[in-house]
Amino acid sequence: MTIDAVIPARDEAPTIVANVEAASGCRFVREVLVVDDGSTDGTADRAREAGAKVIARTGSTGSKAHAMAAGVAATDASAVLFVDADCTGLAAAHLDAVCEPFVARRAAMSLGFFDYGPFWNRLVPWWPPLTGERVLPRWVFESIPAAKLDGYTVEVRINEVIAEGRLPTVGRLMPGVYHRTKRDKLGRRAGLRATWDMYRALLGLVASGDIRLRTYATYLQGLTVESPAVRRPARPRGAGPPP
Repeated sequence: MTIDAVIPARDEAPTIVANVEAASGCRFVREVLVVDDGSTDGTADRAREAGAKVIARTGSTGSKAHAMAAGVAATDASAVLFVDADCTGLAAAHLDAVCEPFVARRAAMSLGFFDYGPFWNRLVPWWPPLTGERVLPRWVFESIPAAKLDGYTVEVRINEVIAEGRLPTVGRLMPGVYHRTKRDKLGRRAGLRATWDMYRALLGLVASGDIRLRTYATYLQGLTVESPAVRRPARPRGAGPPP
């Protein structure tokens, strides 16, 4: 089995290097591909300097789904580890832990969940998984019809393929890992608007009947949540809660 990492990125210069290094350090990853989705802030140059193979989607106005598709098309690997470009605190050990259940063939898809703190971490794995950190066979992604590759809903489409095939999924917490939010990137007002647009698109799939609630129930039946395989980093004395 060969696994390549695909990182879709648009204007993620502050975090791209650290995430390329984390993916490169994953012991299961052969190559790291960054899909530059029309960035204007030097994301591509920084990714290239960090050792990634960069694929440019020139003229793109931004589509996570199509950036992911471009990355899959550019590799002949039998499996793909998707990694978000805006993660904070991500290390190679986190991605090793995400890949382990998949490589051991205990899961057809393995997920990594952000660290939201003790209370929310008990609940998040049982919500519809929208995490960008996941490893799966390339055929799962290629099973999504081209007409359904649309923006941030791509994670829902991946879940749909897994659920309809009644395939097992393993989820693991990534201690200390979070991400730069849209508010961090765009400012409070524009960030909240962009966040609302994303969730409106996701909720629209359910409201329109495009995604059935039965699909989500089937996904839950095949989900196993495992204890973290990576310890949460120690926080300095007096430090506040995670962002």
